[in-house]
Amino acid sequence: MRVEGPTAWEMALVFNEGWERSGGASLHLAPLALTDASGARTLVLDSRFGRGQGETTAVLAALVAASRKRLWITNSYFAPNRMAVALLGRAVERGVDVRLLLQGRTDMPLVRHAGHGNFHDLLASGVRIFEYQPAILHAKTLVVDDYVSVIGSSNLDFRSFYFNAECNVLILDDATGHTMVQTFQEDLRQSIEMRLETWNQRPLAHRLGDALARSLSPLL
Repeated sequence: MRVEGPTAWEMALVFNEGWERSGGASLHLAPLALTDASGARTLVLDSRFGRGQGETTAVLAALVAASRKRLWITNSYFAPNRMAVALLGRAVERGVDVRLLLQGRTDMPLVRHAGHGNFHDLLASGVRIFEYQPAILHAKTLVVDDYVSVIGSSNLDFRSFYFNAECNVLILDDATGHTMVQTFQEDLRQSIEMRLETWNQRPLAHRLGDALARSLSPLL
């Protein structure tokens, strides 16, 4: 994603803050002179330990609750809490097409197992789950009803929402939403869909690993 204007400036401020906290010299960003208000409407969601995490969580929960037709999520490290699983299930009950595109190949097996520990409940509620095959998936995106998009760094796990410094951009724009949908569909063609009947037949060792990793989710 490429951003310009006020949104890019806000993201630069977020970067500068983290850079200074890490010991880097200030970038001395000059105030932005806003001369052009055209383009998509955006909101930068900045969070770090002790600040902004509640607001980011509330925004994402509100988007899930507001979805009416389509809720498509791409996420790399997926270890949600029970509330998030329930929110996705309730969206399906409203008739929303809820799809999760997750890692098929991973560099964090424990986190992937923690996500697998939620697959039964999600699949049983009607959420469709796909695992991306060609490479390690690292995208974190969301698109709601082809209009609201979120692109950023937050994973759906405890660490992102309670400990990590994260930055996401919320975009209200039809053209961006349609592009996000098209990109998601292209990725689905390189993914394998999980099915409840076959998922429940996975080996016992896999099930035990999923259960153990899920119990460790608050630490991941």
